Amino acid sequence: MGRRRTATAVVTRVDLDPVVVCFAELMQGRYGAEIYAFGSRGRGTARADSDYDLVAVSPSFAEQRSFLRVPDRYDLWQQAGGYGLGLDLHCYTPDEFDEEVEGLGYLGEARERGELIRIQLDPQEPCALRKRLSV
Repeated sequence: MGRRRTATAVVTRVDLDPVVVCFAELMQGRYGAEIYAFGSRGRGTARADSDYDLVAVSPSFAEQRSFLRVPDRYDLWQQAGGYGLGLDLHCYTPDEFDEEVEGLGYLGEARERGELIRIQLDPQEPCALRKRLSV
């Protein structure tokens, strides 16, 4: 505990998928989670039928077994506009995430290649979902 989060690339691209941004906002609101993208979406090589490989990191996950974390993931994904789009969500506590990213597994490799992308939310530019709900 208390270790500094491993450095990752931060998304600043204008072409960031609005479904991911809305999902990240919902996950932050519900679980206090940060969201990271990796895989073909992180590399920028995704096809129309590619799934979304995402990581959620939150201290609130420490209270739950890993396979019980975010039981409403698909409901939140659909609320964000992901209906019909594949989602592969990995959930970690901050310490678990740091271990994975510093290791030799898929997240460590993604970080080494610059393909682990933290979804940076802009409070000045809410997702379309939040805009619709506040009307």
